[in-house]
Amino acid sequence: MAELTQAETLEIPRGIFDAIVAHCVREAPLECCGLLCGVAPQVSLFYPLRNESQSETRYNAHPHDLIAAHIDFRRHQAEILAIYHSHPRWAATPSKTDLAENYYGPVPRIIVSLVGEQPDVRVWRLDPDSFSQLPWQIIEPVDPHPEP
Repeated sequence: MAELTQAETLEIPRGIFDAIVAHCVREAPLECCGLLCGVAPQVSLFYPLRNESQSETRYNAHPHDLIAAHIDFRRHQAEILAIYHSHPRWAATPSKTDLAENYYGPVPRIIVSLVGEQPDVRVWRLDPDSFSQLPWQIIEPVDPHPEP
């Protein structure tokens, strides 16, 4: 698992960002979750995971999905850069449950709130009793075959 330094900005390609938001909207009113992997600071792999809890207020990644994601991102020589989940009815700030159930330590957490007209996406570092917002940006994909 990668820990971004305070100076690094998590880079999420536009297509992956759109896929995260679509996953959150599709699963509402249940919470959803997933992994973003790559080589720090750039995300290159997206793993939507089933919420085994099937809850509007909690998430627990389905073990089979989690194992399959780990096998795949290791095959790509990548690591976990962020974990995302949705807050279908609450703000994009960490809850007490998010802090208490932080099993991945300093790995950034992305929370997607669906409360407003547009999804609100924020990235956080969680500590046992506090949290702080981290920088991130959407990046546009690079054309591998630019025209001369």
